[in-house]
Amino acid sequence: MTGLEAKTIHRLLEFDPRTRGFKCDSENPLPHTAIIVDEGSMLDLFLAYSLVKAVYLGAQLLLVGDIDQLPSVGPGQILADLINSGRVPIVRLTQVFRQAKTSAIITTAHQINRGQYPTIEPISDTPQSDCIWHGGGHQPEHGVQAICELITDLIPRLGYNRATDVQVLCPMTRGVVGTRNLNTVLQQLINPPAPDKVEINRGGNLLREGDRIIQLTNDYNREVFNGDLGIILTIDTVEQEVTVQYGERTVIYDYADLNEIALAWCVTIHKSQGSEYPVVILPIYMQHYMMLTRNLFYTGLTRAKKLAIVVGAKKAISLAVRSTNDQQRYTRLQQRLLHAGLH
Repeated sequence: MTGLEAKTIHRLLEFDPRTRGFKCDSENPLPHTAIIVDEGSMLDLFLAYSLVKAVYLGAQLLLVGDIDQLPSVGPGQILADLINSGRVPIVRLTQVFRQAKTSAIITTAHQINRGQYPTIEPISDTPQSDCIWHGGGHQPEHGVQAICELITDLIPRLGYNRATDVQVLCPMTRGVVGTRNLNTVLQQLINPPAPDKVEINRGGNLLREGDRIIQLTNDYNREVFNGDLGIILTIDTVEQEVTVQYGERTVIYDYADLNEIALAWCVTIHKSQGSEYPVVILPIYMQHYMMLTRNLFYTGLTRAKKLAIVVGAKKAISLAVRSTNDQQRYTRLQQRLLHAGLH
């Protein structure tokens, strides 16, 4: 869009795996006069500190983010504290570009943020909305069946490719409707075994040519990073190598490094933050009760560009909308900013 190369903050600051530190800092600042950081709500205390240290005096730092999404995995709530302090200039963007102006995804997201039970169109053979609800039964096993039926029936009828357009997002990895089990089920459904597809089993994880995978760690040598999605192109059992397509790049993994990747037909909502998909299927069940919060629900739903399908019982959806417990983070950044005399 801008013609400029985008980088992760770790790449920008030149992370050194040997020292576990950054080469760019206050003594070796970045040469840029303006730095734009997207998904600012994901900045934790340590990464934000390292970034600010490396911005030279007089340069501009612009943080773009949504404080209604999930906070950073690490400590702090940098973006929220900066906004709430009133000590930095703020511009609120009100025009939505990811979804259409009349999108029910947007309406539903606003209802969730207000703590209201969302008004979502029940599923039908001819849905009129871009945000629909499938009751999916009260038991998690029924949810798995509902997701499979959606992918094999409704999704293709609506003109979407089940292998490339659909992303299932879960609150948790464990359980019947967790990512581990659903990945096994969806792999068999979307990318079943075939005579012309090579597959390998490493540590109990079955990988097959054509599988969608996710990078689990930052790999600075291969330049693939935590959360990157790719497709397995080839598995060479002679050379013991797996070739993965990431966008326009191909990356080769030795068998010994396959612990860096995992199936991604289904990923956690946390892993999806910062991404977007044409179609999102979002199972919400009481099995996930420990993770069900308003901002988790909001984040998962707003990953959808064209169609969001919520699968689950009303009780679980209601719990997710009501719960804001995980938003309580006790930091002193806001107070320090208030007393710092910033202008």
